[in-house]
Amino acid sequence: MLFRPFLSLSKRRRCDELDLLRRERTEGIGSILSVFGMIFLVSLIFLVSLIVLKPLVELRQIEQEREEAQTALRRTQADMRRAHDEFVWMQDPEYFEQIARDRSNLAKAGEIVIRPPRPERRTAN
Repeated sequence: MLFRPFLSLSKRRRCDELDLLRRERTEGIGSILSVFGMIFLVSLIFLVSLIVLKPLVELRQIEQEREEAQTALRRTQADMRRAHDEFVWMQDPEYFEQIARDRSNLAKAGEIVIRPPRPERRTAN
């Protein structure tokens, strides 16, 4: 206060006590504000991380599903190629005849069939 030197001693003490109370209050308010500020800052960071991280996690899940779908597509395409090749071979009469002769253990006239020897079975004594 500007006019303190002109106040009486008891009023100066009262003013000093009031100043001291004001300082204590402002210090208390300052500490409360700093605590609320920290709480607000942590809450804000949490909300921003939720807003940013949730789409990133969903994007990663979508990418994994896409990779799995591409792998399944590649497997299916390979199966289709094999089935198509087998279908084409089955349309060839020579291939069909060869399979039939192999399964029924027959040979054409003049054709030599070579079979690997079967392993001998040893009996235990």
